[in-house]
Amino acid sequence: MNIHFYSPGYLYLLFGLLPLLALSLFAYWRRRRMLQRFADKDLGQALTPLASGKKYVLRDLALLVAGALMIIVLARPQAISQVDAQDDDKGIEAMICLDISNSMLCQDVAPSRLDFAKRTISRLLERMHSDRVGLIVFAGSAFVQLPITTDLSTAQDFLSDISPNMLSDQGTAIGQAITLARQSFSDRRDLGKSIIVLTDGEDFEETAIQAAKDAAKEGIHINVVGIGSDQGGPIPTAEGNLTDESGNMVVTRFNPDMCQQIADAGAGIFVASSSQATVVKEVEKQLEELPRASISSRVNNGATEAFEPWLWAALVLLILEFFIMGRKNKFLIRHNIFGHEK
Repeated sequence: MNIHFYSPGYLYLLFGLLPLLALSLFAYWRRRRMLQRFADKDLGQALTPLASGKKYVLRDLALLVAGALMIIVLARPQAISQVDAQDDDKGIEAMICLDISNSMLCQDVAPSRLDFAKRTISRLLERMHSDRVGLIVFAGSAFVQLPITTDLSTAQDFLSDISPNMLSDQGTAIGQAITLARQSFSDRRDLGKSIIVLTDGEDFEETAIQAAKDAAKEGIHINVVGIGSDQGGPIPTAEGNLTDESGNMVVTRFNPDMCQQIADAGAGIFVASSSQATVVKEVEKQLEELPRASISSRVNNGATEAFEPWLWAALVLLILEFFIMGRKNKFLIRHNIFGHEK
């Protein structure tokens, strides 16, 4: 079982406690220096027999540790239980390549091409229980968003964070994405392997066809999901619809021919539909034809909140801090219970 934090950003607040700790230690040191400056140790104890500087420090430490524990509670620690995959959990390896160029913001497919693609991927991930999956995003270049893994809940989290802002250079580097995906697979020959490309096919590079052929030679199937309409539409931006250098509105159109060529070169299928269910069904049908093998790994078995121990520890320290007095206890001095209250 592993511990991870749902909101790890709160943990940075722990650094704010360090100056408070330094201030507490400095105050203790300064009190001792002041006392030593005006009286020796025996005289100081005679003048202030009930003073206990160390207890001030202990009280401050209790407060600081309690504060640190409360910050950990805010970060929401969660216990991730993992179990060994069973031998009969057979799967494949798949790399999903998602086009995040600006043209994917077009809304000719509701709610937008990119949102349609992300929702389609999410539904597909829900059905890939025993598979190893990775995510690649591309526009003018490509990079691995999530290395291939069996942790599909993490894949869903990474998927939700994808946006066109991840890449500044525009274009549709499908060839680079396919090559990067091909390099992400394991060396196992008993596992079926597939690259799933979701794109509108606009402004693609000629290297995409050759990259698909190279992948097919290694037994990797390229399945292409085309997103968009023949009519196309404008590309919305924060300043309005995108325009060219002449001020004319740019209209982006779906390019099914290119998508079909890549699928053919990659020995896969081409799917174009405005229905997410249809896309998932067709892609899933193709993936089921691939050879499956046992994937030796550990799979996520869910996350449970684990903040209670931290919270109780903080409460105990706050209660102890309430009873830690800055003065020595007269009762303990009178009865000398611990043998050192003098």
